Amino acid sequence: MNFGTIKNWNSNGGWGFIEGDDGYDYFLNISNLRKGIKVSVGSRVKFDITHTQRGDEAENVSLI
Repeated sequence: MNFGTIKNWNSNGGWGFIEGDDGYDYFLNISNLRKGIKVSVGSRVKFDITHTQRGDEAENVSLI
């Protein structure tokens, strides 16, 4: 499990980026939020990382 902070969030588009505690940025799509979770800039989250052709992406994202 990884931890980070929502760096930016486009609520209209349903995507954004998490700045991980490891210093890397991870793409976040609204489909990868756990059901019922709403995030905003500055929210602390925990997440798993999946490696895609476009780069690293956060999944199973929930608030901490």
